[in-house]
Amino acid sequence: MSKVSVSMKKLIPLLLSYKYYQEHKNKKTDVVTSSLNIIIDEAHNILSYDSTRESQEWKDFRLETFEEIIKEGRKFGVFLTIASQRPSDISATIISQLHNYLIHRLINNRDLEMVEKAIAYLDKISIESLPILPAGACVLSGIMADLPLILQVDPLSKEEQPESQTIDLTKSWLDKSTEEGEADYGRGRGADYGR
Repeated sequence: MSKVSVSMKKLIPLLLSYKYYQEHKNKKTDVVTSSLNIIIDEAHNILSYDSTRESQEWKDFRLETFEEIIKEGRKFGVFLTIASQRPSDISATIISQLHNYLIHRLINNRDLEMVEKAIAYLDKISIESLPILPAGACVLSGIMADLPLILQVDPLSKEEQPESQTIDLTKSWLDKSTEEGEADYGRGRGADYGR
């Protein structure tokens, strides 16, 4: 959805999530035999409570839908997995209802404060380690772990890695300045030969 407008990036996941949640909820029997896991990447774009791009009614409907899924969904076998680089932009109701957390490096004070307030499973040492975690490390916390754990996640093989690496600006700048330097040098030599 990279070429879709910001309003559509919120609307499409909302409508799909609502549709699948309602369908799964309506199929409920005495014993839940199937599950639905809704995964939202870049969740701060979809689950934010600070939004001026939509009417208040749509914003309320969007947040109420996802808040219902996270609060009531497990009764029906519906679960929500979210990934975000900006947890402070996500509704505090949603963050506080999550059961398990894999928290990678956070350095923004707003994000750190929100995590500390919303996640009861974290201890002081875990919170203090968040700004200094190395790449690939995270704090695992929640009902799946008796105590918060710091884990190092193995990188994917080159073939499996998504093309989402941060650009190496220094290398890019050096390559361009080297190319320009060679071009200038070549033009200068060409002019010398022409004299």
